[in-house]
Amino acid sequence: MNNLEVAIMKRYANRRNLDKIVQVAPEAKITLFDLRKRHLILFLIREVLRHILPYTVYKFFPEKLDELCEKQKLLWIHSPANSADIKTVLLFPPNVEHNVAEELQSRLNPSWIHSIATGIDRLPSIPKSTLVTSSRGLHSGRIAEFVMGLIFALAKNLPEHINLNRKRVWKALPSKMIRGAKIGIVGLGRIGTEIAKIGKACGMEVWATKRKLSTVEFVDCLLPSEELPYMLREVDYVVLAIPLTKATYHLIGKAEFDIMKSTACLINICRGAVVDEDFLYDALKNKRIKAACIDVFKNEKPLPKNSRFYKLQNMLITSWSAWKSADSAEQQMDLFFNNLKRFVSDKPLLSLADKSQIPHIKENRI
Repeated sequence: MNNLEVAIMKRYANRRNLDKIVQVAPEAKITLFDLRKRHLILFLIREVLRHILPYTVYKFFPEKLDELCEKQKLLWIHSPANSADIKTVLLFPPNVEHNVAEELQSRLNPSWIHSIATGIDRLPSIPKSTLVTSSRGLHSGRIAEFVMGLIFALAKNLPEHINLNRKRVWKALPSKMIRGAKIGIVGLGRIGTEIAKIGKACGMEVWATKRKLSTVEFVDCLLPSEELPYMLREVDYVVLAIPLTKATYHLIGKAEFDIMKSTACLINICRGAVVDEDFLYDALKNKRIKAACIDVFKNEKPLPKNSRFYKLQNMLITSWSAWKSADSAEQQMDLFFNNLKRFVSDKPLLSLADKSQIPHIKENRI
């Protein structure tokens, strides 16, 4: 395909990836761009404040400070093709602010957008005709194993054993059986299904919620999304495995924590904004629930050193590690290259995304 442009962020333009693009599409124009902090000095000042001020003081700073510090600007290393005859492919990086996403869409007008991340909620407004793929499902197996590792760690009190070891204290701690415990999976997509399989194999009673009900193997009790409160009252481990949408923003808040068992544990390996963090903190501090394992927070990574969550003894922070392995980044790119071959050959793409999760879809213009 001679009329092809591949737009990628500088961070991903290493020799391996560039060689792969050339192998698949030798005549393609490669357009590089980069992201910068719009207010770099302000960003650096905020990072210093996060290090030296306790959360009880920092929380009084205006929210506008965080908003300004996260503002991005787009830097074009190569100028976009800007030709109606060119088909542009955009490799969409994670953690892109809305204004930058819209600028990428406006300047490139891509025929196909591939999100490196699993979620697509940060994608710009796009025409209905634009193809959208993502890394959804790519990390399902490793994330499911990670979740089960967390459940075993909580059931067997491993965090507390580690704390006692550091204090050189010899103390026997009781543990709970995994077999027979109830796991409630919020969102039975690819990741949720993998978690259900392993949970069932470990002898757990598997509950789950799903938008569209169907017969699902490995699940003992499948409920519609509206029945989430009923599930929360019954299960011992609540695992969040849903995309971030308008409907799932702050899905777990005060009402949900109030009806969970006092012995329940919350595990979030999807998006931080699915949980209302103020009520999460209160639930843990007041021991309304037993514990929480949180892989990602609302503002994603990194969690500032002055965060109040670091002081909680019943919280395990795993720093966006559920998906990560020695070869996970290469696998993400390999999926893109596989789809690039298909795009060049006019074959159906793999891992097509549900575009209803994108904030807005533009109507096609004739």
